[in-house]
Amino acid sequence: MNVATIVGGLVALFIVAAAFVSLRRRGAAAGSVGLMLRLLAIAATAWIVVALLPFTIDDSGGAASYLLGVPVVAAVCPLIADLTHRAVGVTTTVSALVMLLWGLLLGLGIGLWFVLPALLLGVAAIATMATRHAAVPRNQDA
Repeated sequence: MNVATIVGGLVALFIVAAAFVSLRRRGAAAGSVGLMLRLLAIAATAWIVVALLPFTIDDSGGAASYLLGVPVVAAVCPLIADLTHRAVGVTTTVSALVMLLWGLLLGLGIGLWFVLPALLLGVAAIATMATRHAAVPRNQDA
């Protein structure tokens, strides 16, 4: 365990604490489960990126910026979509697929670490779509 892993863990814990405060403030509002999962995915991604940064820089040099940057962008995009209330489900789904494919592409190296945040984003996409479909009233003939 090195300093980067500890710092990444502290960043992740801070994000998780902020997620719980946000969830508690919202209560049982629609979409709060999806938001919580998206924040957990960002926390996991931050922890993984900070922990892998020294190893990736030693191994790949300047390529570490995009090797670790793609998962960070994929994790942040759904949160931005959630803050703007625009295409949250689609953005979360695309981000989960991008992160999963990136993890599989780099699978023999650092990529397998990004499968966990990709799965969290996938479950968040399902929760977001389920919440959206439950909130839409159906036409009922009375």
